[in-house]
Amino acid sequence: MIPFTIRRYQYLQEDDVMIQQLTGLKKREFEKLHSFFDNDWKNYFSKFTLEGVPRLRQASLRRNNIFADNRDALLFGLIYLKGEILQEELAAFFAIDQPKASKYLALIKRLLSDILKNPHSLPKPKRIKIIKALD
Repeated sequence: MIPFTIRRYQYLQEDDVMIQQLTGLKKREFEKLHSFFDNDWKNYFSKFTLEGVPRLRQASLRRNNIFADNRDALLFGLIYLKGEILQEELAAFFAIDQPKASKYLALIKRLLSDILKNPHSLPKPKRIKIIKALD
């Protein structure tokens, strides 16, 4: 495997071509989907930990947080769902271990499954493609 680190969304946001190559979505589609994802991601972590355990204290953003920007979490999930990368490779690219990647992917897939039921989240062909990848 070639050593490579996927740049975080903040570095990709001006590169429409790279966003589309990595996720299958145009930048405006990614941003539209993110507007739904942002709310669900924050809502989930306000109530639960990554493992699904009810939260006993308020969630906080730590310096070592894997996804300091939840656009990175959406990017992470969409790259995987596009189907051209193994979990182990994606984990390495995001500098995390595979078990943690698996936990995040399970959560991201669950959130996307609910979000994509909304016909306004993405154009129908894109929604269908991602929904099929979720199965």
